[in-house]
Amino acid sequence: MKNDEKETGKFQWLLFVVIIPFFFTVTFIAVILTVAGIDVTGKLKETAALLPGISAEQIASGHAKSSAEKELKDENELQKSEIKRQQQDIAALENDRDLKEKEIQRLSQELRSMEEQLKTAAAEGENGRDVAKLYDKMTSKKAAAIIPLLSDEEALKILKAIGDNQVISVLEKMSPEDAAKYTNMLSDS
Repeated sequence: MKNDEKETGKFQWLLFVVIIPFFFTVTFIAVILTVAGIDVTGKLKETAALLPGISAEQIASGHAKSSAEKELKDENELQKSEIKRQQQDIAALENDRDLKEKEIQRLSQELRSMEEQLKTAAAEGENGRDVAKLYDKMTSKKAAAIIPLLSDEEALKILKAIGDNQVISVLEKMSPEDAAKYTNMLSDS
């Protein structure tokens, strides 16, 4: 038993006095050299390649794997940024499309409204011309009696639509107040 204790004591002494301080010192020196800008891992790989049992191919393949992994990570990041940019472009294009669709709808509505106004105006114009033809064929005495009973707007449309000679004849047959009123309206328009 005493012999086992001596064996254990020698091993513990070797572990605490030699092995642990050695690994601590090597690690400390590697950190200092790395901070100083020296490629410690590269030097270790070169040294390991010289050791028997470790081939240079194994070391190179390990280095190539890490290099390939880094390239893949860089490419992955590049692709992610490209996807993000393309998604932003798609969102902007969709927004533009929505704005253009709204503009098309607004313009279509405006076009329909204008077409309705044109149809209404054309119908009123035809009705006005038909009525004006009636007044043009009517005797000036009867026209002079009816026109003052109409609204000013309708009377003005009729007077503009009938011939100049008929207007003169109708105004002659009207009362002086009405003739003056419609003459002013004709001159203002």
